[in-house]
Amino acid sequence: MKRVILSIILIVSLCVALGACSKEESSVLQVPSGSIIVPDAGMQGSTTFDSRNISSIKSTSIPEGWSLDNIDMYEGTITVTAPSSFDDGELRSGTLSLKGYTPTGSTRTISIFLAIAETIPFQEVANCYVATTPKCRYTFDPLKGGAEDAELATAEIKLLWQTKASLIKYLDMRENADGKMEASFYIDEDADNEGRVYYGNALIGAYDKNGEIIWSWHIWVTNNDPAASENIVTLNGETMMNINLGAELNSNGSTDGEVIYKSYGMYYQWGRKEPFVGPQKYNFPSNAAQMVYNTSGYATSFRTVESTAEYGTMAWAVANPMALIKGYKENGYDWLYADSDDNMWNSETKSVYDPCPAGWRVPTDALFANLTIATADDDKTWEEAQKQYGWHLVDTTTEQEYFFTAQGRRNYLDCRLDIFNDDEILPVPWSGYYWTSTVAEDDAKALYFDLNTATRVWNAIELSRPMHRANAMPVRCVRE
Repeated sequence: MKRVILSIILIVSLCVALGACSKEESSVLQVPSGSIIVPDAGMQGSTTFDSRNISSIKSTSIPEGWSLDNIDMYEGTITVTAPSSFDDGELRSGTLSLKGYTPTGSTRTISIFLAIAETIPFQEVANCYVATTPKCRYTFDPLKGGAEDAELATAEIKLLWQTKASLIKYLDMRENADGKMEASFYIDEDADNEGRVYYGNALIGAYDKNGEIIWSWHIWVTNNDPAASENIVTLNGETMMNINLGAELNSNGSTDGEVIYKSYGMYYQWGRKEPFVGPQKYNFPSNAAQMVYNTSGYATSFRTVESTAEYGTMAWAVANPMALIKGYKENGYDWLYADSDDNMWNSETKSVYDPCPAGWRVPTDALFANLTIATADDDKTWEEAQKQYGWHLVDTTTEQEYFFTAQGRRNYLDCRLDIFNDDEILPVPWSGYYWTSTVAEDDAKALYFDLNTATRVWNAIELSRPMHRANAMPVRCVRE
């Protein structure tokens, strides 16, 4: 009997051993940043890598003029040096290809983007960072959330969404040369438009050591710097961006659908810093939302939730930046479930939740106090006016003219995209809304206008209209 049992044990052990050998070997070789970017020729740079069951790594190709200085298996770092001159075909950017070998001889391959590129640091803390330079590396402080005194325990950063695949590249977080933690990303140029950035919007999330989102930052990638002199105007004594927050340009009354669409920008629920995308096309076909993509290039989406004691809080909103929160009837259709908070977008000073870039803020309703529809627009036929999706508005005290796009909103009841006016018989596009930081009891105030369906006499404009705070609407930032 003992001999039989021993034979069975030997057979089982042999089967297990053979089975283990037949399974694919478990190994990992990856570079989280995906890149090594240095600021100038001849400079050395490095990146970290993660590996498991990899005994050695060798280079299979490297761009002309670059040198692979060291692969430190113990520290998990790869170091390269950029070419010091470009007289003999040396390359400013290219791909380093590496092959990792397991103890049994199987392999894993990785590619690392190498480049000499300018680094632009965002020195001032904000919830929105504007990137305008192509083929450039941007950096910001991942331990600050919306204000210098808003400390974050960030352990990791990840791309949450972007409006175009590969808009944000080579996202990384590590200590810089000064020993301070630094987040970085790379903006490439549009292959079809040399010298221009591949414009769009993205959201980067900060995660704590438990893998929970604790903050997020909006990256506004645009060819038209909204703070440049040609893109700012003076309205009612304040300096205002002439471009919607998150937009590429001001359509200025164009009837070209692509130009109109580029002028829309992002949508914001009142008091929240998180941007939400608008329609898939300028004229809201089927009210479909714009596509967004995750870090792997796959489509992802926003969700809509009911405002409850759990979901209707600022803490939950910050931790769930891809969730729109419906208006809660018992709280005046605020997205907050309990008492409204008038200070989330403060009228006196810029708040920690303000969605504008550094040096800019959400305006008060005083900004729009003297506007009216331009006579030339108001005199247009309905068919003509409909095509421009917005009004030229005139300051009655200075006669200065401004164009505000009518890009609708996401409404407070179900967060659905909505651009139709309020005519119950013949609702047609379009209507425009712009948030202010001014509150009105349970509501907050906004600039509102629309195109009437029948006659110009009833074209509407309300300079300080109370709107439910669960509405998601555009913003025009003003200088602090």
